Amino acid sequence: MKKRFLSVPAIFLTIAIPFLATSSSTAERPEIRVGIVSDGPWERDISGVFRKEITDLLHREFDVRFPDEKRIVADWTVEGVKAAVDRLVADPEVDLLLTLGVLASNNVGHRADLPRPVIAPFVIDAQLQGLPFKKGVSGVKNLSYVTFPPNLARDFKVFREIFPFSKLHFLASRAIHEAVPELRKNVFNAAKEVGVEVEMILVGMSAEEALAALPRDAQAVYLVPMVGLPQAEFKRLVTGFRERRLPSFSWWGRSEVEQGLLVGLGTFSLPGRGEVQRGVTVPGAPKSDIRRLARRVALNMQRILLGEDAGTLPVLFHRSERLTINMETARAIGVYPSWRILTEAELLKEERKEAARRLNLGDAVREAIAANRDLAAVDRFVAAGTQNVRQARSRLFPQLEVSSLGTFIDKDRAEASFGAQAQRSLSGSTRVTQLIYSEPALADVQVQRSLQTTREEEREQLRLDIVLDASTAYLNVLRAKTFERIQKENLALTRSNLELARVRRAVGFSGPAEVFRWESQIAGNRRDVIDANAQRNQAEIALNRLLHRPLEERFTTEESSLLDPELVTSDERFQQYIDNPWNFRVFRSFMVQEGLLASPELRRLEAAIAAQERASVSARRAFWAPTVALAGGVTGILAKGGAGADSSLGSLLPLPGSLPTLGNVDWSVGIEVSLPLFTGGARRSELTRLREELSRLQLEREARAERVEQRIRSTLHATGASFAGIRLSQDAAEAARRNLNLVGDSYSRGVASILDLLDAQNAALVADLSASNAVYDLIIDLMNVQRAVGKFDFFLGPGERDAWFNRLKAFFAARPPR
Repeated sequence: MKKRFLSVPAIFLTIAIPFLATSSSTAERPEIRVGIVSDGPWERDISGVFRKEITDLLHREFDVRFPDEKRIVADWTVEGVKAAVDRLVADPEVDLLLTLGVLASNNVGHRADLPRPVIAPFVIDAQLQGLPFKKGVSGVKNLSYVTFPPNLARDFKVFREIFPFSKLHFLASRAIHEAVPELRKNVFNAAKEVGVEVEMILVGMSAEEALAALPRDAQAVYLVPMVGLPQAEFKRLVTGFRERRLPSFSWWGRSEVEQGLLVGLGTFSLPGRGEVQRGVTVPGAPKSDIRRLARRVALNMQRILLGEDAGTLPVLFHRSERLTINMETARAIGVYPSWRILTEAELLKEERKEAARRLNLGDAVREAIAANRDLAAVDRFVAAGTQNVRQARSRLFPQLEVSSLGTFIDKDRAEASFGAQAQRSLSGSTRVTQLIYSEPALADVQVQRSLQTTREEEREQLRLDIVLDASTAYLNVLRAKTFERIQKENLALTRSNLELARVRRAVGFSGPAEVFRWESQIAGNRRDVIDANAQRNQAEIALNRLLHRPLEERFTTEESSLLDPELVTSDERFQQYIDNPWNFRVFRSFMVQEGLLASPELRRLEAAIAAQERASVSARRAFWAPTVALAGGVTGILAKGGAGADSSLGSLLPLPGSLPTLGNVDWSVGIEVSLPLFTGGARRSELTRLREELSRLQLEREARAERVEQRIRSTLHATGASFAGIRLSQDAAEAARRNLNLVGDSYSRGVASILDLLDAQNAALVADLSASNAVYDLIIDLMNVQRAVGKFDFFLGPGERDAWFNRLKAFFAARPPR
């Protein structure tokens, strides 16, 4: 390395002198040439990740370059790697050497004399490999390496929890294990600790060769990084495992589980084709241990360039842990993890996510309105009420009655009746009545109409309640899913801290008590995950019940926010009316006005008051208003026979002439007027009762209006507080996460205690839960506002929304700021 980079004063002068010169306004950055040695050619090149992290961190201080001619890709052999390292270590144009591979890192780690700084980030197990290690650093001048000893015993135990086996086939890279045979000890020691038989299979460049080496009775396979294996061959390997129904475990973790392996515990993620082009990563790519490792290398390089010796930098690197299971693979090979495992793991390609039924907030609300059984029952109640109105109106129309009577009497009575009554007779009658005036009947029609309005408003009230319940239930599902995810992440963090405690114990920073404490914490966190899973299931059942769906029918959800186009808050015109205290105060008054007009509770009471007022009027008129009705009827003998049927009184009398006889048909028409004169005080009592009922309803309406206004104003204030709380909760969560990172780093270096880390982790958990709840609390508060007002945005068309904004604009125009 050039002399001008050896000390802090030199760097300071290099940077400061140009600022002192009047001819220059910016400092010239020192040029740093970095050489790179890779073990061999591989499709999934990781050098771009390291170059990007180094450039992003150091570009303001140094002009870091990675010349193509200073990058050597070896041939996966010890000799080839040694030659490449020899060449760049001796190259005077290389200021710093970076070894990206196990073979190259192992090679430089055994060199006692390094003329320039070397960073070796791929040391698997420094102790087994025989690399220098003194109190957490290499202790060798110019040598900085990073080691992350694999905990194979832990991996084997987790694998056996998912799928019990007695024999394990361990697939490893032939190049690495032939170059560093000491690593075999890790495998067999771990197998002995767990109590399983292990057989190692070395994999070169062919998947078919590896699959052929697996016996037909193989039970399970474990894969360490298949460096050098082409991606197409790796896919063939995964397909072969599936076809043979072999459970598989990936040391890399999530990235390979996504490609079809069954389970993984790590978070290393290798860039695929197109992910890293000239050091630029794909936006939104998840941060993995590879990127954390690259950032660690960049930080070490910065410290070296600022004057620290590479041999004094910490070498231990803590791998993150996240249990990941590919459920599609599990179903394909017939493996069904236990509840304990499922509640801890991140499930990829879970059947739930493949459900054809998808819901968003608006869909859930509309489906509830269409299918809810409570609302359907009330619809029938309202439909029945319409018949009460028709029944009341029927009294005002003509009433037609037809009857008939058949009689049979004894012969003696028939003969003695002198023809008035035949022994056998059949008579019929028809009667028609028409009310001309009836105050009770007229009042009943109007009262029933008002009562039907109350039933319709009760239905509207229930409809609004169901909309609120459905939207709240949907948001509670989102909340429960988020809560479950955060609890799983917290469990993964605890497991990661457990591994860190084991590393601390191995290097002498702590004793076994810390390991036991983290194991106890894991048990508690697992219980929290199980509880969170139960809460999510309960929330989904509650929503399905509201939607009249099978209670455990699966569905996928879409996230909701204030920018949902179905919510008025997504309209750019909305913000101006709530962006300061004055506007918000006027807005609350406007919403009260809207709510008092739209509230079904108030409209129901108004209809009840109208019914009571009409009943009271009718009760007053009952003292003087008679009932007038027109009535008419026809009665006739339809048939008669037997004794007395033909008898005539005139023929039996010895008087000249004859008496008039009755015909077979009689008819009558008349007008009836009735007015009760005295009812024992019943009419007066009825009138008094109706007046008291009317007074009660009027007072109840006033009280209800006050409650509606209170509810609107209170929910609006709660919504305003929730809106302000979102940003604060997010800031608190971000601060808690930063604090957790700092404390975690201090803990890994032996500075912070386990209590410090536990406090930081719990604070981060609480802050994350608060931040996630804040968004859902705000939308639920908004739903409560709309319920209080009596209108939901989901049912407003564009025209209705424009009309609402026009009313809002006019309301504000009539109340200029004071």
